[in-house]
Amino acid sequence: MLYTDLSSKADYSGNPMTFEIASRYLMADDRFDETLFNWSRPMKPSVIIGGNQNIYSELNLDYIKAHDIQIARRAGGGGAVYVDSGNLTYSFIDTDDGTNYMNFKKYATPVINVLKRLGVDAELSGRNDLTVDGKKFSGMATFKAGSRFYVGGTLMIDVDLDAAAKALNPTKSKLASKGVQSVHSRVTNLRPYFSDQYKDISIEDILGMILKEIFQVDDLADVPTYRFDSKDWDKIEAMRQKDYPGDDWIMGKKLHDNYFHSNHFDGVGNVEVSFSVNNGIVTHAKIFGDFNKANGNLAEIEEHITGVPFERDNLIEAFENSHLTDNIGNVNPKELAELMVNPDFENIGQNK
Repeated sequence: MLYTDLSSKADYSGNPMTFEIASRYLMADDRFDETLFNWSRPMKPSVIIGGNQNIYSELNLDYIKAHDIQIARRAGGGGAVYVDSGNLTYSFIDTDDGTNYMNFKKYATPVINVLKRLGVDAELSGRNDLTVDGKKFSGMATFKAGSRFYVGGTLMIDVDLDAAAKALNPTKSKLASKGVQSVHSRVTNLRPYFSDQYKDISIEDILGMILKEIFQVDDLADVPTYRFDSKDWDKIEAMRQKDYPGDDWIMGKKLHDNYFHSNHFDGVGNVEVSFSVNNGIVTHAKIFGDFNKANGNLAEIEEHITGVPFERDNLIEAFENSHLTDNIGNVNPKELAELMVNPDFENIGQNK
C-alpha cells in the first residue's frame, strides 16, 4: 500500500479533472503495481459527472454557468456529484484479484471506521452509497482498465447543500428510487453528526485520521508516500492533451430525440435511453446512466436496437443479442424493452 501525494503541483488546487487524469496515469504506469491511495479537496465549486451520464439531463447548466461552477467527467460510473472546499474526495487504485473489483464495502470500510470514531453512525447503503440517518453523504464509483481499477468517493463535510440542489438535476426515476422529491432531501453534510469533541475538527485532520486507519500507523510520518514530481505532471499533461481534448469529452453531444426514458434497476442503477422513432422504426438510440460498469460497450447495444421495429418483442430480441450483463450489468432484455415502449418511464423535459 502506498500513499500518492498530488499536492506538489502549485496550481493543482484539487481540480477534479486533474484528479481524474492523475488517477488514470497511476493505473497505467508500470511503476505502481500495488494498492494506492490518493485524495483531493477542490477549492473551486465543481460538478463531477459519471462516465455514461447525459450532462444535459443531469445538470442545471444555466445555474452552473451563472455561478462559475466547473464541470468534470470521470471515466468511472456512478452519478453526478457537487463538490467544493467542504468536500474530501478519496480514491484507491488496485489490481483486480477476482474479489476486490466492484467490492465497494472493502474500500469504504476504513472511511466508515473513522467516521464512527467521529460519532457518525455511517453505513454502506444499497449499491454504492454511504449514508447516515438514511441520507447520503458519499457516492462511490469505479473504473477498470485491463487488470487495474480505481474506486473511490466523496465525503460531504461542509458542502454548500443549497448550491448542490440547484446544480444537480437528477431524473425523476432516480429520485423515486431513493423515495425522495429532491436532491436536498436525500443528502447531508457529516459535520452535524460529529460528536461534541469533534464538532470543530478540520478536514485536514479528518484526512489524517483516514490515512492512519488505512495504513494502520499512529504517526503520519510513517505513511509510505510517493510525491509527484515535475516529470509526473508533464506526463499527466500529455495524457490530458491526448485523451481529454477540449470540452467534447466532458460535455458530450446534445441530442434532440423524440423520447427520453429512464428507470432505476436495483443493483444496477439508472438506465436511460434517448431515442427517435420514424414510421414505426427506431432510427436513433443513445444509452446513458449511472451504472458502475462504465467501460461496457454501449455502442453495441445502440447498434442492435437501431433499425428495428418499435415493438416490444423486436426490442427484446435486439437486447438479447447485446451482451447486457457485460455492457451494463444485471438487467434483462425484457426490462429494457419495457423501458422503451412504456410511456410511464418518460422523463418530461429531459434532453431538450
